[in-house]
Amino acid sequence: MNRHAIVIGAGLAGSSAAQGLAARGWTIDLIDAADAPGRGASGNLAGVLRPLPSLDDNRLARLTRAGFTQACRHFAALTASGQPLRWAPTGVLHLARDDRHAATQRLVVERQQPAAEALRFVDREPASRLAGWPVATGGWWFPGGGWVDPASLCRANLARHAAAISPHYGTEVAQIDRPANLWRARDAAGTLIAEAPVLIVANATGAKRFAVTAHLPLRAARGQVSHLDAAAASVPELVVCRLGYVTPAIDGVRCVGATFSVDDDEAALRDADHGENLAKLDFILPGYGSRFAASKLDGRVGFRPLSPDRLPMIGAVGDAAAIDPDAPSRPLAEMPRVAGLYVINGFGARGIVWSALAGELLACQIAGEALPLADELVDAVDPGRFLLRGRSRRVRTGTAPLIDGHAAKTPDRHRE
Repeated sequence: MNRHAIVIGAGLAGSSAAQGLAARGWTIDLIDAADAPGRGASGNLAGVLRPLPSLDDNRLARLTRAGFTQACRHFAALTASGQPLRWAPTGVLHLARDDRHAATQRLVVERQQPAAEALRFVDREPASRLAGWPVATGGWWFPGGGWVDPASLCRANLARHAAAISPHYGTEVAQIDRPANLWRARDAAGTLIAEAPVLIVANATGAKRFAVTAHLPLRAARGQVSHLDAAAASVPELVVCRLGYVTPAIDGVRCVGATFSVDDDEAALRDADHGENLAKLDFILPGYGSRFAASKLDGRVGFRPLSPDRLPMIGAVGDAAAIDPDAPSRPLAEMPRVAGLYVINGFGARGIVWSALAGELLACQIAGEALPLADELVDAVDPGRFLLRGRSRRVRTGTAPLIDGHAAKTPDRHRE
């Protein structure tokens, strides 16, 4: 095969896919409507890096754990190669919501026995010492977690193999087609932007503009982050989460958030959302936000692509037009696929923890290499899952798909 691919989207998803293939000797045409990478959902000042354990060690827990491990490895490699990635492994303190949740958190650690440097449970007093502020409960302590500047991660991904990547910024793809075994991307005037045997769709909910990916059940989740003035070395000097998050001071700003509103397209900052974030801050660090007024805060609004089951979409695109809805159901392995078309999308609020793993998984799939995940987890993120009989019907009617036998809940508010 001609090792050449088009990647539509230069956020965490697209830059990770481009990096993974470029590292394997592929050449990439990277196309994004913005004037630089990481300007959309990946443009927040900071995101949180930590896994999300569960008592039953379900697929979400295993995927975030694998993603966290891959991310730490990838970030270390980027830093070692001289890329200007902005991140800090300050540790992440994930406080319990209440006493019942604290008991569950403690039980997770007791049953799963993770290495102490990966995860341990801390009671309220040591948690308060870690936070540098009195807190209401204990919680999980992830010593290796921290914060990451997502736009800097996008830039670092693309700079590492820059000679192999041809960027087309300020360019919006209006149509795609595949004559003569080559995918072509064109602008609104019909002008050819690039052509290649492989096309990767990584442009968030923009994927629904294309007929071949319109069936993907992507929705946009509006998230508003509040920016608080913060002196260097002021507390907390680590990330603290509890139905929200607060970061250390980063360039004089502390990030607090975030709101989560599905199908809300308001791009302007809202005082009410700043008020919600200040309430989250008070729940995390009681009394900490009392000196801030919602009407005087700055911040940022981003729109994150979300899938119905909270898991990302990574892999070959199913051929919706070739599937007979009345035919007997077939396993994912037998699903017809659109030749040369892949998607990496639906990260929701977990782009930081998933992007490195997602880029590696997709690159391995395209290159025909051994996959970095167990088959069950590969199937869990396969975009073809939404074309399975019954599954697609539940998505259309708004019924939440199942996650390990339990109805999927509203996405949790521990926003990253």
